[in-house]
Amino acid sequence: MIQKFLEEKTKITNAQDTFDFPYRFLEKRRLRYTTLFRTKKAQLRKLSLIRLFVFSSIPILYTTLYFLQTSLASYLVLFVPFIFFLYLVSLYSKKKSFLSQIFLTLRLIEKEINRMNGNVKELHGIEPWEYDTDIRNHPLSIDLDLCTKQGLITYLDTTVSKEGWRTFIENLLQMSVLNANTERNRIQSILKTKTLTYQYLRKGLFERNEKETKVSIYEGETSFNFWDRKKILKKIYKLLGVLTPVWLVGYLIFSLPFLPLLLLINLSLFLSYRSSSFRIWNQIRFYKETISRFQFVWIRLSPHKREQIRKFAKHMENLGNSSEWIISPIPHFVLNVICLWDLWKVQSFEKWLKENSELYKSLRLEWIQIEACLPICEYWFLNPETEFPSWNQSREFFAESIAHPLIPKNSRIANKLPALKPGSLMILTGSNMSGKTTYLRSIAINLLISRVGGPICGKNISISDFRIHTLIRSQDSLEDGISFFYSEVRRLADIIRNTDVDDKTPILFLDEILKGTNSNERHIATREILFALREKGAIVFLTTHDLELANMEGASLFHFTELEKDGEMTFDYQLRNGISKSTNALKILKKEGIPIRDL
Repeated sequence: MIQKFLEEKTKITNAQDTFDFPYRFLEKRRLRYTTLFRTKKAQLRKLSLIRLFVFSSIPILYTTLYFLQTSLASYLVLFVPFIFFLYLVSLYSKKKSFLSQIFLTLRLIEKEINRMNGNVKELHGIEPWEYDTDIRNHPLSIDLDLCTKQGLITYLDTTVSKEGWRTFIENLLQMSVLNANTERNRIQSILKTKTLTYQYLRKGLFERNEKETKVSIYEGETSFNFWDRKKILKKIYKLLGVLTPVWLVGYLIFSLPFLPLLLLINLSLFLSYRSSSFRIWNQIRFYKETISRFQFVWIRLSPHKREQIRKFAKHMENLGNSSEWIISPIPHFVLNVICLWDLWKVQSFEKWLKENSELYKSLRLEWIQIEACLPICEYWFLNPETEFPSWNQSREFFAESIAHPLIPKNSRIANKLPALKPGSLMILTGSNMSGKTTYLRSIAINLLISRVGGPICGKNISISDFRIHTLIRSQDSLEDGISFFYSEVRRLADIIRNTDVDDKTPILFLDEILKGTNSNERHIATREILFALREKGAIVFLTTHDLELANMEGASLFHFTELEKDGEMTFDYQLRNGISKSTNALKILKKEGIPIRDL
C-alpha cells in the first residue's frame, strides 16, 4: 500500500514538473538575459566614452607636436591612438550587434510568456485585411475566427519566413495534401529535446524593418546561363583583365602605346554585358541576405554540416560585400574598364553555385518544412498538459474531454466528445449564449491542430483520418448581389459536393443553418440536407433551436442550458444529454432594456 502510494505521488510530482517546466524555463532565461542586457549596455556605454576620448586625443596630440616643433618622425606616434581608435570602433560594432541579439532574445521570451499565458493581444498579430485573399476568405478562417488579431493563427504563428508561414497556413487550412501521422512523427522528433523548439526560434532571430512582418527565403535560379552567348568573352576576359592593369602601369612608367585601345575594348565589352551582370549582382544580393539571416539556424538544424555552411556563407558574404561597389557608378565603371571586374565576380559566383547550390536548396527546403512545424511544437512546449491523439482505423472519433485552446486555462471548460462514426449526427440544442457554438469551434480547432500533427487540448482522444467542413457564419454580398440565405445555400451545396472527394471521413460543423427562410421550409430543407450528408458517411454536428429535428432517427441529442442564481441568469457551459427545455431570448431582451410585455 505504501509503495503504491509513493509511486502515485512520484507520478503526480513528475507530471507537475512537466507542466511547470515551460514557465520555469522561460522565467529563468528572462532573468538571465535581462541581467546580461543591462551589463552589456553599461559596458557599451563605457566603451563609447573611451572611444570618444581616444578620438579626441588624436587632434590634441597633433597640436602638441606641432607647437613643440618636433621632427616629422615624431608624428608617427599619431598612428598609435589612430589604430587603437579603429580597434575600438570594430569592438563597439561587435558588442552593439551582440547587445541587439540579446534584446531580440528578450523580446522573444516576453512574446512566448504572453503566448503561454494566453495574452494573445500582446502578440501583435496582423490585421485580417493583411492576409492573402484566399486565406482571409477561406470558410474555415471565417467560421473559426482564425484570422482575427486574437485568433488561432496569431496565437500559433512563430514563423519568420513567408515560405514557412505559407506552408504552415496551407497545412492548417487543409489546402495542402499531407499525412497527419507523418507530421506528428516530425513534430515529436523535434520535441524529444525539450528546448529544441526554443533554440530554433532563438537562432532564427534577426533585425527586421518595422514594416517587414515576414522575410523571403530566396529560392535561387535553376540554371546559370550568363555565359551562353558569351563563350568567346569567357575565354578572353582573364587575359584582358590582367593585361590591361599591367599595361596601365607600364604606360605610366614607360609610356607604353595602345593603352587607349585596350581601355576602349574593355569599355565595349562592359557595355555588352552590363545588364546581364546586374542580374547576377541581384542574385548575389538575395543569396547574401538569406544566408546571413538563416546561417545560424541552418547550423543548428544540421550541426554535422557546420563547417561546410560557414565556408559557403563566408564565400557568399565576400561576394555580397563586393556588390556594394555597384552602388557607386563611377568606381564600378572604372573597375570594369580596367580589369573587367564584374566578370571575375561572375566567375566566382558560378563556382559558388556549382559547389553549394544543392546544399543551399536542401537547407532551404528542410528549414521551410521545420519552420512550418514549429508553431505546433511551440504550442505543445508551452502547453504540456495537452495530449497527442491516438489514430484508429475504425474511423471512430471520441474524447474523454476537449476544450477550446484559446480560452485561458483558469476559465476553460472541458466537455466530452461522445463516440461518433461515419453517418453519426449530433444535435445540440440550448438557450442563447450557453456555449453551443463555442463547443463546435473547440472540436473543429483541435481537429485542425491534430491534422498538422499537433496535440489536442483534452484527454484520451482517439480520431481517424478526416476532412473538416464548416458553416457557422455566412456573409451576404451587396456587391455580388448575394443574399444571406443564398450565401448559405451556396456554401451548403459546396459542402455536399466535397464530402466524398477522398477517403477521409468528412466532419461537418453546422450552426443554425438556413436562418433566412420560413420555419416550415427550413425544417424540411435541413432534414433533407442532413439525410444526404449522413448517406455520404459524414459525421455531422448541428446546433439548432428547431426541436422538431430532434426526432430524426439515430440522432445523438445533447444540450447546454442556463442556470438561475439569486434571480440572475448564469451559465456553466456543461454539455448535458437530451434536449434543452429552457429558453432565454425574452430574458436577454428584458435585461438589455427592450420592453417585453408579460404574456
